[in-house]
Amino acid sequence: MKKPTPFCLICPFQFKLQVEKDQGSKDDSALNSICLVCSNNNEICSSKGFWGDWGESSSCSQGFGGVDFQFEPSQGIDDDDTAANNLALYCSGSQYTAYGLSIPGYGDWLGKRYCRTGAVFCGIQTRMEASRGGDKDDSALNGVRLQCCAKVASVKVRLNPLFELAGGSGSGSSVTYTKSFSLGLLSSSQFDKSTSFEIATAVSAEVSYAGAAASASASASVNTNSVTSTFSSALNTKEEKRSETTTWVVKFSDPLYVYQGRTSIHMSDGSVIEMGGEYLVQSNQKLSTSSYTIL
Repeated sequence: MKKPTPFCLICPFQFKLQVEKDQGSKDDSALNSICLVCSNNNEICSSKGFWGDWGESSSCSQGFGGVDFQFEPSQGIDDDDTAANNLALYCSGSQYTAYGLSIPGYGDWLGKRYCRTGAVFCGIQTRMEASRGGDKDDSALNGVRLQCCAKVASVKVRLNPLFELAGGSGSGSSVTYTKSFSLGLLSSSQFDKSTSFEIATAVSAEVSYAGAAASASASASVNTNSVTSTFSSALNTKEEKRSETTTWVVKFSDPLYVYQGRTSIHMSDGSVIEMGGEYLVQSNQKLSTSSYTIL
């Protein structure tokens, strides 16, 4: 098997197969290549074969959670081996194919297998026989392993209040406030830090903060671009959890509100990745600390 496994961090919604059609009396290799198309249109393929035309499946927005594989066992020394022949994936119980179920159709279907509840296929490994050259018997793709992962179910952002001073008291005298807060990867209930950062990067490329920023600052005069930057910094802070300390010199008479951006990535198996940003937004009016779903 080829290693490392290529992964879709945003779950696959389509797949492609390269299949050499029946060659008659000539050598057949049947299924040569399998590629998964991620929801962000990235394509992952592991090892690819050499012969045949490409076909693609219909789209499955939920991600594929089941598989069946058609495989012909060894035909002996003097007969034509094809090994892998076809692949079918299942979306909410419905069968999806890229070529139909009988091209070229050697061997038996091995039976359906499914990911755990809440998970879908996210990665692929293939076992490939190199071209043997000349008139030798080529079988190309010999095996496949599909990796199951939880998929991104939703992404939520909110403003975490660090400092709130309503103002209106005192005679212009000032005081210094020091506040510590946590940023970076605050928690991840399933993934290691490297995978968590990869998921955060993939999610960051898919989301828009504009609606959440406008809603959070609707009752204040703060620039929505500042709120957007505060939200986006959470996913862009690629470091382990650490503490940061900041200081404000504040007049008692002046209102001051300071917020940090927090993002939570909710996975389909119930696990959550929580991240805190480094960029802070300040306002002389209170901002909304409600949670907004952005994906």
